[in-house]
Amino acid sequence: MDKEIKSKQVVLIADDSSTVRKFVAFSLSTESLEVVTAVDGMDALEKISQIPRVDLIIVDLNMPNMDGFEFIQNVRGSDTHGKVPIIILSSERGEEAKQRGKQVGANAYIEKPFDAKVIKYQVSKFLSLNYQRPTDV
Repeated sequence: MDKEIKSKQVVLIADDSSTVRKFVAFSLSTESLEVVTAVDGMDALEKISQIPRVDLIIVDLNMPNMDGFEFIQNVRGSDTHGKVPIIILSSERGEEAKQRGKQVGANAYIEKPFDAKVIKYQVSKFLSLNYQRPTDV
């Protein structure tokens, strides 16, 4: 019989801060996730065009070259990745940014600074992982 090989789920992190990219990648490092990072929206679009499957995207709003809103609009217009869940991770705290994020197609919004438990929990909601809900969410 054929052996079923389960491939890792792929998470793309787009943030211009290398510290944030590394922290989120480290927080999500498990045997079932493969993390791909991008330095801005343009880099992220290029990366997802080269990856056969992306299961979740985490994106900052304030990035050079292409901000998070424009990136999300591009992804939502894509036949290949248009349905991929997108989590915004941003220092923008106003209700306006959250509403605009929803309008362009984001599925969740996390404010910086953030706790690794919050990221894990939000990711688990979309990827069916077994992370516990933090008490402060």
